Amino acid sequence: MKRYTIPTIFFMIGVILQYTFYFSWVSFTLLTVSCLLLALFLYSLDFQNPESSQTSEPHSNPDELLTQIPETDVVFDTETSLPTKASNAEPKTKEILWKKDPVLLAREEIQAEERFLFCETVKESPFPFSYEKLSSIQYFYYDGKEFKECFWQKAEMLVETDDNAVEWNEYEESRIKELLPAISIGKRKLYVPLTINAHLFGFLCFSTKDTWNESEIQFFWEKSTIISEKIMAKKEYAKVMKHPVSKLFNTSHFYAMAKSLFESKENVTLILFKFINTNFQTEIAIGLNVLGKQNASIGLGLYQLEEDLYAAMIPNDKLDIFSDFFKQFIEELDSLGYPSEVALGYSNQSIPGIKFDIWIKAAYKSLEESILYHAA
Repeated sequence: MKRYTIPTIFFMIGVILQYTFYFSWVSFTLLTVSCLLLALFLYSLDFQNPESSQTSEPHSNPDELLTQIPETDVVFDTETSLPTKASNAEPKTKEILWKKDPVLLAREEIQAEERFLFCETVKESPFPFSYEKLSSIQYFYYDGKEFKECFWQKAEMLVETDDNAVEWNEYEESRIKELLPAISIGKRKLYVPLTINAHLFGFLCFSTKDTWNESEIQFFWEKSTIISEKIMAKKEYAKVMKHPVSKLFNTSHFYAMAKSLFESKENVTLILFKFINTNFQTEIAIGLNVLGKQNASIGLGLYQLEEDLYAAMIPNDKLDIFSDFFKQFIEELDSLGYPSEVALGYSNQSIPGIKFDIWIKAAYKSLEESILYHAA
């Protein structure tokens, strides 16, 4: 209370002076307000430092002060997470998985699979550029409806191009579709089909600054059959490994890979998927395969075991990544208007003493339990 004696004395002196010389309500009001403000200011000092008045007696002996400080060991608490500082930065949002409509993405992926086989063959075995008259080569892929350019070659340089359309007339196009070579009207271009057993894969367009004649066709046609044979070989190999419709790994490849992984003692988990009451389930499965590989969360890819049954083998150290990816995958499907209900079965290989057939059967049993759960 000592602090408030100053405004009290000041107020009393002011009142005495006013009554002695001249009294005015205006000056009296100003005196009162100023004294109250001074008292409030002093009160605020006490409120801000409530502990300032509590003082302790100083230690006369500094050695005595040191002995009162307890010695503690440094201990790291591994159970409690460290507090995080508040930040004004906005939380990072996950990247959108479905950048295209699921059905459109699946159909484009199937077309891209066929084109990939053609391009892979051309990269491995381009046409030998040894003819002096030859100036450049264009490689065109046939998707069953139209021809699209894939590569342009000059000497040993092979450049991948966009899907450029062909500049030719109806006669040249009809000759190629009849699986026969053709020379352009200006005789500067030679078109040779890439075909085996009545299957048309595309064609090669040989350009020259001079002119082509009929006697030169046979040489280029015979050389082009090497590329056609390799394309056919890749297609036949793909039939052994891939499903004919979805282009996912098929059942035989699944069991071969599963056996190999099991014998290698790698810690993987077998996951089975079965889509329930889902429209466009094949397209959605293709999207799961494409997006899963892009996000490195689904291993080598998805296997199609039956019409509506799919499998994946996920390394155990990536199960959390896969779980987050799959949750986002389904949530985005729902938001796009493709509500999907999925039954999941799994079997972990890391169980001691487990056998291969038990590992597979355990996944199927887990899947059946999931299906019954959804049915209930």
